[in-house]
Amino acid sequence: MIGLIACLLGFAVLIYLSYKDWSIYLAAFAAACVVIFLTGMPFVETLTDTFISGMAQSLKSFFFLLLFGNIEAALYRDSGAGFSIATGIMKKLIRPNASSKTRVLTGLSIILVICAILNLGGITAAIVAVLVYPVALEIFEVCDIPKRYILGILAAGCYTFVQSMPGTPQVCNVAAMTSLGTEADVALIPGIVGVVVEIICILGLMSLFINRSKKNGEHFERHPLDPQISPDMECPSFWISLLPILVLFVLFNFAKLNIIPCLLIMNILTLVLFWKPLTAKGSVKELLSTSASDSVPMTLSICAVTGFGTIITTSDTFQMVLDFLSGLNAHPVIICWVVIALLAFLVGGCSTCQIIGLPLIAPRLVEMGLPLSTIHRISTFASTNLDTMPYCGSVLMLLPVAHLKLNEAYPAMFITTVLSTTIGTAAVVLVSILFPGLA
Repeated sequence: MIGLIACLLGFAVLIYLSYKDWSIYLAAFAAACVVIFLTGMPFVETLTDTFISGMAQSLKSFFFLLLFGNIEAALYRDSGAGFSIATGIMKKLIRPNASSKTRVLTGLSIILVICAILNLGGITAAIVAVLVYPVALEIFEVCDIPKRYILGILAAGCYTFVQSMPGTPQVCNVAAMTSLGTEADVALIPGIVGVVVEIICILGLMSLFINRSKKNGEHFERHPLDPQISPDMECPSFWISLLPILVLFVLFNFAKLNIIPCLLIMNILTLVLFWKPLTAKGSVKELLSTSASDSVPMTLSICAVTGFGTIITTSDTFQMVLDFLSGLNAHPVIICWVVIALLAFLVGGCSTCQIIGLPLIAPRLVEMGLPLSTIHRISTFASTNLDTMPYCGSVLMLLPVAHLKLNEAYPAMFITTVLSTTIGTAAVVLVSILFPGLA
């Protein structure tokens, strides 16, 4: 019992300090100390071995992804390519005389579609959010959407249905395939239902809150560090601006190159294509150096939370919680939903929670008559319900990108990545229970 209380208090400290805008490094350290002291773990050894080992594993996974991804985002921002893509799409889809509500819904839909296409192309979700930010910024300005909602829609395009839908190459779906030996598109009908419900919730709820905010007098305002692109600035053409993204898509999906060299090639190609507008705006060397440095806090934010999560997942209490949840007397579909969602809350990752939880609960669920295909699809949707808590790396890494504080950005992210995904998962669960043959 002491161990469970310690873990819960640790999470409470992490969430509270993160939301109060404390450094995530201090918040993760304070939360780790709570768990260590209350459970009697050796202080120095736990910090230097368990905590740092977790950070090192995360650093290995994310350092170069975020380094080259952040550089690419800066190149698109300062060259005006993001502006070119945004205005090119807006001119085709938004009429000059469209109402404010129509412009909001269309703008959100455009961002959602761009993010979804890149994610379904196999590009890492975190990188997509960084790459699309300059484009989203321009769309938000054109549609006069308050900027505090921008991470909500970016997260919706990267951390929700694109992670859990049938056929997606993202890590959430791949983790279930790896753990269960299933195919990527199993439980197709329930999965499609869940995707449709999530998209409707995301667009409907976001539009509702944005329109209410605009009615109360809120408007789009750039942060001083956000780029301000002059309408008469010489920008790359629409199709030239899309070319690096298309090259990345082809290299990653058809040439099957690792994402790191793909991003590096994309950086080089972008520099060549956008050299003239980049040099016209300032020093390219300074731009590259600054954007590379800015990627470090993003990476270490994820590492710090992972270090704390490693302490939790290696504790005896964690195993006790898994045993309790897998033994619940309920419909197997409900058990699968609850176990995976709570594990996502504990470890802060949609793929990690499945890798840990599915080998433990899947055999019991199969004994209860639940097909592996159903377990796969339920777990992919459930894993996206609580994997974006305020302390999660997927949330914290986006804050410096948009120059927003957690208490500004998180309400919108909660709507899209917690509330909407939970409703979507409920739809998948309902279909799976009422029509088991479809799953």
